[in-house]
Amino acid sequence: MTMLVLLLGTAIRNLSGWQPDEAVSAWVSGPLTSLAIAELLLAIKLKTVLPRSRQLLPLFGIALLATLGGVLIGAVLLAGPLGAQRSTLAGLYTATFSGGTLNFVSVARSLSPSPSLLALATAADQIVFTLWFGVSLWLGRRHRPLAANETSAEHVPEAAEASAAGGFAPGWPRALVWGLTAVIASELISRTLVSIGLGIPSILVLTSVALLMAQLPGAESRRSSYGLGLLLIQPFFVVIGLGTPLAGVLAEGRWILAYASIVVGVHALAVLVMHRRHHLPLPELLVASQAAIGGPSTALALATGIERDELAVAGVALGLLGYVIGTYFGVAVATWMV
Repeated sequence: MTMLVLLLGTAIRNLSGWQPDEAVSAWVSGPLTSLAIAELLLAIKLKTVLPRSRQLLPLFGIALLATLGGVLIGAVLLAGPLGAQRSTLAGLYTATFSGGTLNFVSVARSLSPSPSLLALATAADQIVFTLWFGVSLWLGRRHRPLAANETSAEHVPEAAEASAAGGFAPGWPRALVWGLTAVIASELISRTLVSIGLGIPSILVLTSVALLMAQLPGAESRRSSYGLGLLLIQPFFVVIGLGTPLAGVLAEGRWILAYASIVVGVHALAVLVMHRRHHLPLPELLVASQAAIGGPSTALALATGIERDELAVAGVALGLLGYVIGTYFGVAVATWMV
């Protein structure tokens, strides 16, 4: 869906020349996206996620280290062509390949790259992710068991069910109240921290506040948060597309695509080497890899696609765990590389 809305926005901009008013774009990229991030994080119940992720947690750690290695190698190899954009792209790709699109959006909010850079980085992300997912599906099917395992879909976390369904339950008004409360609370906390001389990035404050609120009682009232967040985050990518004049950015896009390819290529190579040299189970490695590269939905899709439904729960849980840590990783890497 992200790639489709991005392409739609880009097509409208380049075929008609139309752009939304700057105030509208600022509102979408600001308050609306903050609300979307809060809603997505409000679905994460850590006491459920952590036990379910334990099965593949060491492999997920390998996947995260592989992502970080790819980010650093690509940053060194392409230091010249990327120039001043290197630290921003390093932060974005560390984040998105540690848990998925939510982290990409969160770090983009913090780093504030230009619309054209953001559009190219998003497109490159989607291209290389799609290629690696296809390869993972092919490899996983080659190693699938002779008899399909019993499904564990009934135990898949609610957030994954909402994502797979592409919608949200009727309780969205209550979920909206939770999200608005998280956004307002984080804004007040950010202002308080600034007043005492602590300039912590606002997106980290929002992430922390939303995660803490997600652990409070009343999980049923937040049941629709994930689906609502998926819906609310799409206008962000529409605005990116509408701000992308292709004629002006195609020349610089090849290096961004090359960087994303190096990151995911190193990640993929590390996964395959760990399988061959240390005899780690390939299907489990691939699901853990997809939890990092694509997030909970793609981890779920891969587990079921290779007929390893018993890995679905752990894969989704790891993807949600990636939501928790990816933003922090991305901001840290971008800050370190400046």
